[in-house]
Amino acid sequence: MRKLIFALAVLLGILFIISRFTEVQEVLLVLQNGNWLWLGAAFILLLGWILVTAATFQSLFSIVGVVKPLAQVLRLFLAVNFINLVAPSAGMSGMVVFYSDAQKNGHSTARIMVGSALFLIFDYCGLLTIIFLGLIILAFYQVLWAFEIFAFLLFVVFVSVMISVVYLASQSEDHLTRLSLKMTRFVNRYASLLLKKTIISEERVIRFAAETCEGVKAIQNLRHAWLRPAGFTLLNKMLLVSILGLMFLAFGTPVTPGQLIAGFSIAYLFVIISPTPAGIGIVEGLLTFALNSLSIPIEAAAVITLAFRGYTFWLPFFLGMISFRSLHS
Repeated sequence: MRKLIFALAVLLGILFIISRFTEVQEVLLVLQNGNWLWLGAAFILLLGWILVTAATFQSLFSIVGVVKPLAQVLRLFLAVNFINLVAPSAGMSGMVVFYSDAQKNGHSTARIMVGSALFLIFDYCGLLTIIFLGLIILAFYQVLWAFEIFAFLLFVVFVSVMISVVYLASQSEDHLTRLSLKMTRFVNRYASLLLKKTIISEERVIRFAAETCEGVKAIQNLRHAWLRPAGFTLLNKMLLVSILGLMFLAFGTPVTPGQLIAGFSIAYLFVIISPTPAGIGIVEGLLTFALNSLSIPIEAAAVITLAFRGYTFWLPFFLGMISFRSLHS
C-alpha cells in the first residue's frame, strides 16, 4: 500500500510538471534576464526560508514531546510541501507524510498530527497579520477590491475553526467528538442526496477526535515554548517578503515598502484561498494585477511575478520531489 501511494504521488508530480511545462519554460526565460547577483542573494534567502520553516516544525514537535533532528525534519518538510502541491487541501494532505514517518519511527501519531496542526495555525496567523496590513495599504491606494476582502474573511474563518478545534480538544474529548459527529452527519446527509453515499466515516471521526485530544494533552510548557516558533514564523515571512523585494532589484524596478507588502499579501492570500495547488495559475494573474494597480508597470509586474513564483513555488517543488523520493528509497 505504501509503495502504491509513493508511486501515485510521483505520478501526480510528473503529470503536474507536464501540465505546467510552458510555465516552467517561461520562468527559466525570465530568470535568464535578471541580475544574477540579486537572484543569487534571493536563492540564499530561499534556502534560509526552507531551514527556518523546518526549524519551526522541529520546535512545535518538541512542544508536543517529539524530538527530531533538524536534518530529518528538513527532509520531511520538503516532502510535505511537495505532497501539498500535487494533492492540495489547505496544507492538510502533507500531514500524511508526517503520519507515515511517525508510524515508521515509533513516534506518537497523535502528537505528530497536533504538532503539524500547530504549525499551520502559527503559519496562517503570521500570514493573516501581514495580509491585514497589506489590505490596509491597498485601501490607502484605493485599489482594494471586494473579492480580496471576502477571501481574507474566508481565511480568517478557516484559521478560527482550526484554533477552535485545538482549544476544544484541550477542554473535553466528549465535546469535540460530539461536535465532530454532528458536522459529519450534516455533511453526509447532503452528500447522500447528491452522491448517493456517505463520504466521511463516523468511526474515523471518533478516532480523529481521540487522537487530537491525546496530542493536545502532550503539549509541554506552552506558556513560554510558543515564543520560539512564533519568532521563526515572523522570520519566515520576513524572508519571503525579502525574496520578493530582491526580484524587484534583480529586474531594475523601483518599489516602496508599501507596494512590496501589499503585493506579497495578495499573492499569499490566494496561495491559501485558491482551488488550485498553491494558487498556481491564479496567483500569477492576481499578483501581476495587484502590482500594476500599485503603479508598477505591467511588463515589470509580470516578469517579477514569474520570477518570484519560480523561486517560491517551483524550486521548493523540485526539491520536495527529490526529498520525497529519498524518504522512500
